[in-house]
Amino acid sequence: MKSVSAALAAHLAGPVTTLATCWRITRVDGQEFFFTDHDRDLVFEGHVYKARSGYSRTAIANDASLSVDNLDVEGVFDSEAISEKELRAGLFDQAEVRIFLVNWADPSMGALRMRRGWFGEVVLTEQGVFRTELRGMTQALSQRIGELYSPECRADLGDHRCKVPIHPPVVARETAYALGDHVRVATGSGSGSEVYEDRIYACVVAGTTAPDQPAYDTTVGQQTADGSAVFEAMEAWSRAGAVMSVVDRAIFTASIDEPRAVDGWFAGGVLTWESGANAGRSIEVKGWTQATGQIELFLPMGYVIEIGDLFRIHPGCDKRLDTCIARFANVLNFRGEPYVPGQDAMMSYPDAR
Repeated sequence: MKSVSAALAAHLAGPVTTLATCWRITRVDGQEFFFTDHDRDLVFEGHVYKARSGYSRTAIANDASLSVDNLDVEGVFDSEAISEKELRAGLFDQAEVRIFLVNWADPSMGALRMRRGWFGEVVLTEQGVFRTELRGMTQALSQRIGELYSPECRADLGDHRCKVPIHPPVVARETAYALGDHVRVATGSGSGSEVYEDRIYACVVAGTTAPDQPAYDTTVGQQTADGSAVFEAMEAWSRAGAVMSVVDRAIFTASIDEPRAVDGWFAGGVLTWESGANAGRSIEVKGWTQATGQIELFLPMGYVIEIGDLFRIHPGCDKRLDTCIARFANVLNFRGEPYVPGQDAMMSYPDAR
């Protein structure tokens, strides 16, 4: 049962209504957009809902079951605040959407909440028409909760269970660090990740950093005293790179200083753009060729990749025990069961021969 104010309930029960649909869209980066299908802008709860037309949706239906209550949306965003490039770049994927009705003649009556959910993948055709699915809140209930035994690791590379320091925080001043903590320290010049010179630092003596940053020794294995804490330089997993040539939006060559990067080293890893039109976007890497420095992405970027664009990239993990040992030396945090018998072993029977 939906909750509305007494005034709005009386208006809905009347012979004539003056209702308008409002959309509040919140992207994952925090930007918000407000739209209404009314013929003029509406002010509701301190936000201006822009009058826009050109969209259609399937009917909103609710039931008491736990089935996913999705609806499809199709239309044309004619607001200058939303560009075709942003849609193609995927900036509206997984955006939160709230749909509600208001009395445009008296918005102070409050709102009738119709639907809250999230956009699926937004598809924009060459004709400028967008299509997307609005996934209801019960979508989250369709996700698997809990874990099953598996030969592969169930942790994600760099998460709190894996603990490989893929992208540790920047060292802070007058801050206590414990043994085993990892930090990044800006020791060089340049932009983005270039200032970290492909190094991270492990705390080998617990303590508190000094008010002013000392000169860190970037030689791998060398230690630097920072206040009462001592840090040791290590090769960073995330490496700074720059685009050298471009084939298309998914294939390009790059300059990356990584002596460990044999063919396939970055396959399955993540590349994050730090400059250029795609800055801030992350994408999974499909392939890496050491001899040519060629990177292939799983999906094309939303914007054109330009020569000189900067990025950071870290290697992939296929979640096998051998990779965890040989590449990351992280077997103590391996979250799989490679020696548990599989279905073939469980279904086998004695052979009398």
